[in-house]
Amino acid sequence: MALAAAAGNPVWVLCVTNGDQGGKPGETNVDHSLDPQIRREELRCACEAMGISEPIFLGYRDSGMEGWGAPPGSLSLADPSEVVERMLGVIRRLRPAVIVTFDPGGVYGHPDHVATSATATAAYRQAAAEPGGPVALYHQALPRSRIAAMRAGMEEERRRSGETEPPSEDDLRQQEAFESLARPDEEITTIVRIGPVLERKIAALACHDSQMRGRRWDDPETRAQLEAMFGTETFVRVDPAPSAGETEDRFRALEWGTR
Repeated sequence: MALAAAAGNPVWVLCVTNGDQGGKPGETNVDHSLDPQIRREELRCACEAMGISEPIFLGYRDSGMEGWGAPPGSLSLADPSEVVERMLGVIRRLRPAVIVTFDPGGVYGHPDHVATSATATAAYRQAAAEPGGPVALYHQALPRSRIAAMRAGMEEERRRSGETEPPSEDDLRQQEAFESLARPDEEITTIVRIGPVLERKIAALACHDSQMRGRRWDDPETRAQLEAMFGTETFVRVDPAPSAGETEDRFRALEWGTR
């Protein structure tokens, strides 16, 4: 997003839920019932750090992880056709050329990520059939070759932070889901190196204090780890469908001249 914006493309984030089942800064155990305003302000901060427009909120409640029990008003309990129609309203108003959403597995199986992938993909397909509709759809996906490095990075982070508590059941389930839902490397079509805007990405991540558990992002000793973990992003181009073996290093249908 930051790279596209830096090249002069308008970029928007449509946030489907309020994230109100996330955690508070410093929490490491149960992390339910967060004030949704905290998460909204964090996303506003992140969008500003990336140089993109203010986020747009649909306002559904966070469904929480599988097994928590979805609260009233959550995305899991919403009518998918209603969500698609609300997304379509935004797409028709803003007329984006490209839509990017989660992989169908939600990267690590979060129910709201899965629901967002399904509804955003359906909204894209309907909008793409209309005059002036979007012309490309991408799913953000994790390649299997990254799993070992990601696991090692998480262990190093635990060691450096001095964390002695064992991972929670939710953390363990998430780790297992990352591995089981990762895509085969040959299915990844789009590998984007974001070195020119890495500082923006790190600043945006730092905005999400309720998710990052107080991690310091300005520690020079972790710089190499940050570059390895966050310097490249991977996607599957869903539409137009790629030909066998086709790869790219930018989203199609956008302008890539420097602004």
